[in-house]
Amino acid sequence: MSGMRFFLTIFCAALLFPVSARADQPDVLAITGGRVITGSAAGVIEGGTVIVRKGRIEAVGRDIAIPAGARIVDAKGGFVTAGLISPWSQLGLVEVETVGETLDMTAGNPSFSAGFEVAPGVNPASTIIPTARLAGVTRAVIFPVAGTSIFAGTAAIIGTDGADDSVFDARSAIFIELGARGAELSGGARGATWVALRRLFRAALAGEKKPDPDDIDGAAIRALVAGDLPMVAHVERAADIRQLIAFARAYPKLRVILFGASEGWMVASEIAAAGMAAIVDSYANLPFAFETMGATQQNARRLADAGVTIAIAPLNRFSAAQPHDARLVAQYAGNAVANGLNWAQAFDAVTINPARMFGIDRSLGSLEPGKIADVLVWNADPLEIGSAPVMVLIAGREMPLKSRQTELFERYRNLGNPKPFQFRN
Repeated sequence: MSGMRFFLTIFCAALLFPVSARADQPDVLAITGGRVITGSAAGVIEGGTVIVRKGRIEAVGRDIAIPAGARIVDAKGGFVTAGLISPWSQLGLVEVETVGETLDMTAGNPSFSAGFEVAPGVNPASTIIPTARLAGVTRAVIFPVAGTSIFAGTAAIIGTDGADDSVFDARSAIFIELGARGAELSGGARGATWVALRRLFRAALAGEKKPDPDDIDGAAIRALVAGDLPMVAHVERAADIRQLIAFARAYPKLRVILFGASEGWMVASEIAAAGMAAIVDSYANLPFAFETMGATQQNARRLADAGVTIAIAPLNRFSAAQPHDARLVAQYAGNAVANGLNWAQAFDAVTINPARMFGIDRSLGSLEPGKIADVLVWNADPLEIGSAPVMVLIAGREMPLKSRQTELFERYRNLGNPKPFQFRN
């Protein structure tokens, strides 16, 4: 989807459904008359109501009594959903990919890798964050990028409200490079990657007997072995996935999330049996490398059919950073539907499934009483390319439907007198 088309969709939606940010955020908000996609056992509620009180969802259903004094928002038959969760990006860590001073996703330090945390580098004022928010992304899992080790570091989860305290979870997963990139970082051969990985795990466990407070890598790896954090492993080809499954058997509590998994469909039943989840790209269908010769846009559907929990995200293998594409998660979920994935499964892949993968499903990912009120009201089907949110709530707080792009549009759409100096003769 072109940037201009995306912007026009958002702008037109704002005109048709004029919902502006409010300085006086009400204690109670009632969203009525919508098609409520709960993402829970309650399913879809036609003409449903969602009650939000002080940042939490209080009630979801039909014929719910609206509390006195509540602000009422008529969804006008539009979709009402949980906020989208981008399961992979560098949102808030990268501003301009070609400007090194704005890149905060790689440690590049041989003295530590797994223990490197991206959370301290988050810039909540990044101009890219509102663009993702306009597309319905209310939370994002932000990842490090590997520098000198197969371990890239520790991911975080952020809210897209732009608040100073937007880091929701500073330690959500540890990212590791296997496959071709892992081989490159290990000296050139895949076999070397597995030797390095086994050594690192053994050294970390040996350090458990006599902990060293300065051994941040060892502590991070021990958290993986204990199941405290999931290990997100970049692996594409079927043979490498099988190697990872075999490796994981030695560590029963290790929670593995596959990243990429272009050939995952070839070993889908084995992935499911191993209890592994997968973050996949629904557009990946080209052999951009030898390890992705079996890539297909039906990968998401085939994995889901086998019982694998999937999340969907743009995984741009041609760029080290992924901040700008975080806004496209709904579009990518829609493409998975076009290639056979059930609509509900696709929407789960950008809401409740990422929440489950990263251990935040008790707070986010669906519309259920007691959860944090990340709520969206859409003008149409969220997975249709021309749809857009007309209301965005993050923790119950209504967000402005603005970004740097919309503000530039407003500034320059009427070039009457006096013209900005750039346009004067």
